[in-house]
Amino acid sequence: MNAKLGDFGLAKLYDHGENPSTTRVVGTMGYLAPELTRTGKPTTSSDVFAFGALLLEVVCGRRPIEAKALPEELVLVDWVWDKWRVGEVMEVVRYLEGEVKLPEVDVFAGKKEG
Repeated sequence: MNAKLGDFGLAKLYDHGENPSTTRVVGTMGYLAPELTRTGKPTTSSDVFAFGALLLEVVCGRRPIEAKALPEELVLVDWVWDKWRVGEVMEVVRYLEGEVKLPEVDVFAGKKEG
């Protein structure tokens, strides 16, 4: 058995009742992998998704769910994927107003190998 816990604050808020074990998925929107919300079973892949969402948050300088964003920019992961597909992934870094000039950004954009 591999226990997974992504957010201790949410774990405290969830009413476990008398049974300390649960199969209910509780997490922060924007970090939860789509398959985790469907299956309720955390995997290494769902952990990688959450870490990737965190990295995008750092690179893009914004939260994973941005309520005041344009509809196509609402969910950070979806927005970055859309930009990647059309070859405009560097536009996602605009929120940092050009402050990022690291080689890692070129790796992120697929301009060179990591």
